Amino acid sequence: MQARITRAMVLAAGYGLRLRPLTDHTPKALAPVAGRPMIEYAFDRLRAAGVREVVVNVSHLKEKLKAYLSTCNGMVIRLSEEAEPLETGGGLKQALPLLGDEAFYTVNSDILWLDDQETALDRLARRWDDATMDILLLAQTRARTVGYDKGEDHLFVRADNTFDWKETEAPYIMAGVGIMHPRILRDAPAGKFSVKLLWQRALAQGRLFCVPHQGAWFQTGTEPDIRKTEAILAAQPQSTQGVSP
Repeated sequence: MQARITRAMVLAAGYGLRLRPLTDHTPKALAPVAGRPMIEYAFDRLRAAGVREVVVNVSHLKEKLKAYLSTCNGMVIRLSEEAEPLETGGGLKQALPLLGDEAFYTVNSDILWLDDQETALDRLARRWDDATMDILLLAQTRARTVGYDKGEDHLFVRADNTFDWKETEAPYIMAGVGIMHPRILRDAPAGKFSVKLLWQRALAQGRLFCVPHQGAWFQTGTEPDIRKTEAILAAQPQSTQGVSP
C-alpha cells in the first residue's frame, strides 16, 4: 500500500554563493527560472502529491523569503528560522519540532524535475516502508542531469540498496528529493552539519534506500544551469512539465 505523506520540508536557507551577485539581494529560493521563483516548482509538485503542510527553513535574506511565502496558497507553510544557515542536516534538525512524528518529504529548493507516467513523489511513497526505512532517496541517472556537481553519490546509491537498479543507467546521483522519518533526527547533533551525516548513519544500519527517477532532472544552482534548464523546459509540452506557467 502506498504511504500517505502529507507533510514536507523544503530546504531554502542557504546563501546561494554560486548564484552571486543575484543572491546578494535575492534569496536563492526566489531566483527566477522561466519567470517563476525556483521554489514554486517544488511547491507545485508537493501540492499535486497531496501534501498539506510544508516546513521551510529561512535564513539568508529571510524577510524577503518570508514575505513571498506569506502569499502562497494551497498548503499551510510553517517557518523554521535560522540565525545563520545551518546546512542541510542542521536545518532539518532545528525544524524537528515542526515536523511531527510521521515520515515527510524533503526537497531542496533548487531542484526541478520532469515526471514520467508515475511521479517521483508517488514513486517514493509507493516504496516507503516505515518499519524498515529511515531515509528513502530519489536517485537520478547521471546522463539525464543539468547542474550536477561531482560528489560522493556512489557511496549512497548502490546496487544493494536501490530499487530497480539498472547497470545501464548507472552511475546514479542523489537528486535532492526524498522521504525521511523524524526519528533519524532525534539523536542528531545541534548546529551546522550536512545531511550526509544522517545518510551515513541510516546506511550503516541498513535503513537507507534509493529509488531511481524516470524523467529529466535539473539543479538550478548557477546562472548557466538556470539558462540550460529554461531552454529544456521551453521545449516541453505543458502536460509533460507538470507545472503551471
